[in-house]
Amino acid sequence: MPEIESYFECTNRWNPKVHALLDWNDSGARERSSSTRPDQALTGWPMAVKDIIDVAGMPTRCNADFLSDAPATQDAVIVDRLRAQGAFVFAKSVTTTFAYLDPGPTRNPWNLDHTPGGSSSGSAAAVACGMVRLALGSQTVASVNRPASYCGVVGFKPTFGRWPTEGVFAFSPSVDTVGIFTSSVNDAEVVYCALEAQPPVSPPDILRVGWISDHGGPPPESSMQAVVASACHRLEAAGHHVMPMTVPSWVQQAHVHHRNLIAMEVAQVHQDLFAHCGDRYPPKLRDLIERGRSMAAHEATEIGPHRQQTIEWLDSCFNEVDVLLGASAPGPAPVGIDATGDPRMSLLWTYTGGPTLTIPVQLSAGGLPLALQLVGRCGDDQQLLAIGRMVEAVFDFTGSPFGINTCTDRPDSSSNKSSAESTIADSISLNGF
Repeated sequence: MPEIESYFECTNRWNPKVHALLDWNDSGARERSSSTRPDQALTGWPMAVKDIIDVAGMPTRCNADFLSDAPATQDAVIVDRLRAQGAFVFAKSVTTTFAYLDPGPTRNPWNLDHTPGGSSSGSAAAVACGMVRLALGSQTVASVNRPASYCGVVGFKPTFGRWPTEGVFAFSPSVDTVGIFTSSVNDAEVVYCALEAQPPVSPPDILRVGWISDHGGPPPESSMQAVVASACHRLEAAGHHVMPMTVPSWVQQAHVHHRNLIAMEVAQVHQDLFAHCGDRYPPKLRDLIERGRSMAAHEATEIGPHRQQTIEWLDSCFNEVDVLLGASAPGPAPVGIDATGDPRMSLLWTYTGGPTLTIPVQLSAGGLPLALQLVGRCGDDQQLLAIGRMVEAVFDFTGSPFGINTCTDRPDSSSNKSSAESTIADSISLNGF
């Protein structure tokens, strides 16, 4: 089918430069594409699967060279459910090591000298390049929303516990959440409705938007602040109501508690493996595990009450608004691929467990994507996606790296490619890729 062929073409052309997919095998992907279930909501959708998620017949390496390369014996439950809806596994996608901050080889497709974010780096980049229509990721702090922002794609993290994590290599089970990347909110909504066996819902005619400019940590960069402010003004011009909202000072302790929570839990998850291979762990993860192993008892006991109080505060916000809006990342993707960027813009929303949605809205002065983050009430995932569809239509972001046609609802923007994008494309040969 011609549409399927375009995904193979994009992959064969761009994966050697971006390094989003692992062990790319054209013939294997073609074989899997020929055995999809017909007449389902996702029939024929090529899917990348983050390499902490099991796929039968493929190893789950977690970007760690000391794990066994024996293939998984069965699919993770979420992979099985997506296959039942007609999607097929195109390839595994690169993750940072054990889904933390130590990066893998993936580069940002908008500019190969910049990070794609993490930890779901390969998944976000693969969608941005048009290699796949759907990619699976996971989020423990900002591992869906941040790379979606940096790579200019839609990233959806559902309510904690909404989608199963059986067959996913754990990091911090109290917050780990399976999420998805697509090139449009419409596609994300199709995936959600297929998995939940529910029809889409309609958003309110007039949105009540809570503008969160203070996340309880350092503010975003000035360029991102300007984008969020402009977005709020455009929503008001479209007839929606926008009201500034602030995070209470006591909520800010979430940044300490969330780090302590994931440190404590990752130390438990890796207890046996770390005892035998600790010297082979990358430095940032090794430091976090050591932190978790040395935590004082009072630090652990303070987390639960504060987290519950914060969840209740956030829930009360939705008595006044339909959705919260803020930055999805501190700014555009930073230069360099030895780090994955700061996750602080999503930490509070992962800590509290509600659904979040990243929507790209414009390019920075340097030609890199900038994105909004929408936050919904815990459990109201469908409503958030419906609102996201409305918000996306207001901004109609149509950029794509290198002028790639992503083979989905987003139109090809190659004829409108900016000078910055042209410079990026021209730099490929100069960089030796």
